[in-house]
Amino acid sequence: MWTDNMKDIIRVGSRVTCDPAPTDTDEDYLIYTENLPTLMGDCIEHGFTNEGNYADSNFHSLRCGPANLIVTERREFFDKFVLATHVCKTLNVLDKQHRIVVFQAILYGKEYGKP
Repeated sequence: MWTDNMKDIIRVGSRVTCDPAPTDTDEDYLIYTENLPTLMGDCIEHGFTNEGNYADSNFHSLRCGPANLIVTERREFFDKFVLATHVCKTLNVLDKQHRIVVFQAILYGKEYGKP
């Protein structure tokens, strides 16, 4: 499903970052939009359910079967998410908790071991 409201979309998540890729996880897609309400409506019309917004509304999560959409209208968040994905893929970070540390550091500037 592609709509005019999707300005950028890439595959993300452990199926992209891990080698070998797990097969028992969601298929995650990161989407940048300049019109969040319209894109959310488009996705819901195509069968996705709104799972909520997270991290002070930096992104919204939508789900339909195994597909998970991470939707943002903040370009900086999108670019940092792409960077975190690239780092995890390049280093082949297989442990989920380690991937979380990388994403928390890049997306939110959190230091290891600090809340």
